[in-house]
Amino acid sequence: MRVHVLGHWGAYPEPGQATTGLLVETDKQRVLIDAGSGVLSQLFDICTVSDLTAVVITHHHHDHTADLGVLGYALLLSRITGSRTTKLPIYMLPGSEERMSEWAREPLADVHVLSPDSKVDIDGIQVSFAATVHAVPCLAVRMEYQGETFVFSADTSYCQPVTKLARSADLFLCESSMYLGQERDARAAGHVTAPEAGQMASAAGVKRLVLTHLPHYGNLDDLVLQAATTYNGPILRAEHRMVLEVSSS
Repeated sequence: MRVHVLGHWGAYPEPGQATTGLLVETDKQRVLIDAGSGVLSQLFDICTVSDLTAVVITHHHHDHTADLGVLGYALLLSRITGSRTTKLPIYMLPGSEERMSEWAREPLADVHVLSPDSKVDIDGIQVSFAATVHAVPCLAVRMEYQGETFVFSADTSYCQPVTKLARSADLFLCESSMYLGQERDARAAGHVTAPEAGQMASAAGVKRLVLTHLPHYGNLDDLVLQAATTYNGPILRAEHRMVLEVSSS
């Protein structure tokens, strides 16, 4: 598996970049995880909506779904032009009545409502979930394919269900919204600090940690240094259009 970091900012995008969005790519699948602000413009540098195998939405905050509506428009146009003729599976927690009814009106959208106990097979990718601790219902995502495991924390405070989901993952992409000393604010907002991200990675025994959902203040390199105080494996900070290889070796 390869993970394209389409967007790695929390709250709002920096110029020319995007909030949360990931493209998980294998030899035959392309799965979009979240559609934050600016994600579609980054996605379309790699593939079109006609090339997507599925979409997974972790929760309904704007920095994870701002481009979800325009993804619907792209799907509509692909239907009109005939560039896509098969339905696009979209997996998400229940959204607002307006959002769900909009998707119900698109013939090419095949919406599947998720719960933390859901198990999904996306053309050979085995996907499971865990409830996070956040301001709204939110799901962390685990993907397994041909012996490789990728886990995305989505938005969460430190919690056991996400740590359990990440157990022995080859790659753990974990949010890191705040710095050391901001633990109280992080918990109140449903996020983790960099040291807490490291603690989750260490407790889960993951092989590699990548910090994402980054803040717009402070020295971002400090996030890696702070996470390294609680996790002794390889740590990277997500960057614009970074491509991460998921390897079990």
